[in-house]
Amino acid sequence: MTMNRPTMRQLSDARNRTRREEMQVAIAAGRLTVRQMTPQERKESDAHRLAGARARAARAERRAS
Repeated sequence: MTMNRPTMRQLSDARNRTRREEMQVAIAAGRLTVRQMTPQERKESDAHRLAGARARAARAERRAS
């Protein structure tokens, strides 16, 4: 007889579902504000991501050689 244990994906989905529900309640109660990034913030974020990607690529290249 096999045991029906939840998979890691199911456990993760349940945690995420709970977190999203709590966030929706916080937004409705006014305790959490959600907004879009400004164009300047987006530009800075993209620059940080690009710098990180370049650094990872450089590390991978050093390891390969």
